Amino acid sequence: MGLGAVFLSHYRRHPGQLAGLLLILVCAAMLWSGVRSLTGSAEDAVARSRAALEPLVRAVRVDGRPLAVEDFVQLRRAGLCASPQLEVRLDAGDAPLVVGIDPFSAGCLQQYRPPQDGAGEPAGIAEKLLSALSDPVLFGRAADLARWRQLSLPEAAGIELEQLDGLPRGQLLTDISVAAELASRGNGTLAILLPAAEIDRLPLPLGYRTEVEDYGVQPDPLVNAFLLSLDALGALALLVTALLVRSVYRFALEQRRHSLDILVRLGVPPAQLRWALIAEVLLVALVGGSLGVWLGGVLASAMADGFAGTLSGLFNVDTLAQGAPTAETWLGMVLILALLVGWACLDLFAIRHNQRHGSANFRNSAGRAAATRWRWIGALALVSVSLVALLSTTTLWLIFASTTGCLIGIGMLLPEVLAGLLAQLERRCQKPLLEWSCSEMRALCRLLGLPLTALAFAIATAIGVQAMVTGFESTFARWLDQRLQGDLYLDPGRPIVTEAWSAQLQALPGITAVLPMVRGRALLEVGSPDTAKPSELPVDVMAIDPASPLLQGWPFLAAVPDLWAELPVRGVLINEQLARRQSLALGDRVRIRLGEMPVSREVIGIYADYGRPDGELMVPLTMVSDALPDRYTAFVLGAPDVDRLPWRDWPEQYPWLAGSRMRDQAGLKEAANGAFTRTFQMTRLLNTLTLTLAGTALALMGLVIFRLRQGSYTLLHVYGVPRSGLRRRLVAHSMLVTGLLALLATPLGIFLGWVLVAKVNPAAFGWALPLHFYPGFWLQVWLLCLLIGAVVGVLVGNPVRLETLKNE
Repeated sequence: MGLGAVFLSHYRRHPGQLAGLLLILVCAAMLWSGVRSLTGSAEDAVARSRAALEPLVRAVRVDGRPLAVEDFVQLRRAGLCASPQLEVRLDAGDAPLVVGIDPFSAGCLQQYRPPQDGAGEPAGIAEKLLSALSDPVLFGRAADLARWRQLSLPEAAGIELEQLDGLPRGQLLTDISVAAELASRGNGTLAILLPAAEIDRLPLPLGYRTEVEDYGVQPDPLVNAFLLSLDALGALALLVTALLVRSVYRFALEQRRHSLDILVRLGVPPAQLRWALIAEVLLVALVGGSLGVWLGGVLASAMADGFAGTLSGLFNVDTLAQGAPTAETWLGMVLILALLVGWACLDLFAIRHNQRHGSANFRNSAGRAAATRWRWIGALALVSVSLVALLSTTTLWLIFASTTGCLIGIGMLLPEVLAGLLAQLERRCQKPLLEWSCSEMRALCRLLGLPLTALAFAIATAIGVQAMVTGFESTFARWLDQRLQGDLYLDPGRPIVTEAWSAQLQALPGITAVLPMVRGRALLEVGSPDTAKPSELPVDVMAIDPASPLLQGWPFLAAVPDLWAELPVRGVLINEQLARRQSLALGDRVRIRLGEMPVSREVIGIYADYGRPDGELMVPLTMVSDALPDRYTAFVLGAPDVDRLPWRDWPEQYPWLAGSRMRDQAGLKEAANGAFTRTFQMTRLLNTLTLTLAGTALALMGLVIFRLRQGSYTLLHVYGVPRSGLRRRLVAHSMLVTGLLALLATPLGIFLGWVLVAKVNPAAFGWALPLHFYPGFWLQVWLLCLLIGAVVGVLVGNPVRLETLKNE
């Protein structure tokens, strides 16, 4: 009989151990690989979107005449890397914007170049258009192509449609000659774009000047923080798994210690046994990892739609994790699981010939006391160092790392604290059976230390994440109620003349107030004004009319008296994100560049701005010009009797409103809340899966441990305690251990909630949240832990086994 058959014989006698071990590994692999599949796909999309964001300028004629082909020729002959772009806005209702580019010169703009690392699309957009010169083609997202088909334009009969993810929503891309043919159906605007770096390299010819097209603002901090948070949850699941695997595998190997010692006495070299154990570790990790990676792909596909919806407002993400897991993902998962299982049996690799130095010396009271003392010293040191790092850092990954250190340190002490509480209770017990129950529960805490720690981590994560999520939802709802004071919200869907539209909207029946909100990009000077060339930070800008009655009652974190009257005269408002990152306060002066116009204003108010990471400035409407980069106008309308107005019919009733999108306050709130609900659904799902994993593993271990303790229950039955009483006592022991653990883990969950709202949110997003407590949810978690304990106790069944006394 070989070593393989010897190892298999153990699992044939204890199939539940192998099943439990594989179940834990499969669940961990599924969680981690599923999360990594989603975050990896999103990181690729982020990289592609980031590559397309570069500072751009457009060339315009000094005399104000529209551009023509001759202007493009002149700029190219001057040595400038410029590219024409023809935008066609069709008059057919809600038609997508058609953008025509020149494939021969589009390589001047980074967004049309192929990826430098070969990732993503195999060819750039310009190369795709060059390959389709013989056949006109429109590239776009699936939804935009479907809208285009519904138009059934005669001019579009011979144009092929090809889906291409990564393009902006509501935009179709084609060759500039195809766009010119479609311009007869709408309004065509020719622009000549070139990278901002080109202006530093060569001057423009006489008769031309530049206007800023795009500052290249990158909204990826929110995405990076969101992905890092998901990875942190996945890592926490791995930490929980490591504790569970170590407890299960160590217990299995402890059962086999005598068999391994016998093999050594029979002549099997210890080195060969070590290699056999390593092979077993790799085999178990291979089986569990392979099945888990496959299930992780299924999990990622199930969550992909909601995940893409979460990122859709930040980057152009349509599909995620639709492909099969790669060999790299599979191999990485197997190696991670092999390390986890290897750590589980690390202390048993040192197999000695002589059993005298085996488990007996380790289990004596002196050795156990020394181990406990060093555990306390190590745990307190780890918590102290991690807590100091947590309080002194604003770096996101270091916050996660120091929080993990605190969790590990406290988790090392929780079983000891629980056993200490039971020891105190045991000393105060007057009845022998109660004293024995406390002693029995102390033994359970010692034997189930690692599974109980894993469950405590899962409980703390559930409480902390729920506090953050629910606190954000309630805060966000109050903030929306204060900010959204209009009754109707109008998005024209195209560039407009703001003053003309404001007058037309004011004339609509039932409209009592009109607030135009002009959005765009600006540059904020960062650093000392004495430096030769201070750096410039791209920020968002929003221009409003301070005299509008729809702005009254806005919540501010800090503000000067009579703020709305001071804004047109001397002030600027900034959001919390910008104030935190640039250390700005009331009274500070900021230097802004709005297009080509530099201004200097005083900070007179700081407002909360939840749900976005970018810095934003709020200025009076009179400060912005038509040349504001990425200028876009929306309107807030006041209508006291909005329910009786036929506002849904206005886009069809008034031709100048055709193609616009109108929503009432309730619809806008529903859309905003829906976006964050999708975001937090993933967090809650991962949190629930981790808690389920820990509870299941604890149940499996509890079944094994209770059966090992049947001897003590059987002796009590022999001494006269009824079977029914012992069974009730066994269930009570299990419920008390898990229930007390839930109580002890609750402060850890409160600590984790504080870290999320007071440390992670400001570092990742730039805004802080108030910390709220939700005892109702704590009660749900406590009841769930009691249920886990009750299930374990019930599944054990009859604790009396008289056959265990045969040899006594």
